[in-house]
Amino acid sequence: PATSFAVTKDIEGSNQQTLWYNSRFYRVNILWEDGGMRIRDIHLFDERLEDYYTTKTATSNECSFFTLPVVDGYLWSKPNQLAGMRIKGVANGKEVLLKGGDPVFTNVGAATVLVTWPLNDGGELRMELKEQSFSIKLAGKTAVDWYFDLEVAPGAKIPFTSVSPKKLVCSFEKFDYDFTALSGTFSTPDNGAVFRLKPEKNTLLLAMKASKK
Repeated sequence: PATSFAVTKDIEGSNQQTLWYNSRFYRVNILWEDGGMRIRDIHLFDERLEDYYTTKTATSNECSFFTLPVVDGYLWSKPNQLAGMRIKGVANGKEVLLKGGDPVFTNVGAATVLVTWPLNDGGELRMELKEQSFSIKLAGKTAVDWYFDLEVAPGAKIPFTSVSPKKLVCSFEKFDYDFTALSGTFSTPDNGAVFRLKPEKNTLLLAMKASKK
């Protein structure tokens, strides 16, 4: 069954909030800090990706188990550069990080989580996490050219072999898979980000299930 875990109030001296959402198809972690937001983890689950130990014997005191990465805020980071999909916008012709207040988390039924994040410049970002989909929509009267950029530390081993408008083509541990945008488009920006994800009609809809090539 789908599960979620949210932290709305951090320990004294810190102002982070976070949400983990897991279903049998994927997991997502969203982190809010200092008024900003980044998606720091998206991994897809597919039992066709076999662990090394399914057919072989462990020969060391360390074992590694993997899922299919789309965003990995742990392995793709360094202390001075934390990986993640950061939400940005264009203001007065300049790219800026969007800022907002405290997110609100609401469980709907047995498998859906709604997240509402009020933006400082008006409007609110609404996210809906379901068992096989993740949607993000900007609601309100504020017209903002918004998007997500995936930024990683130099030298990070990332799985992307190509970026096309509707999908990311990936390969990890000799397993080929696609990550698809049902609404929204992928591109490769000129600011150094790995990819940019832009909404269509102010909405992103991601298919949160690995499609094997």
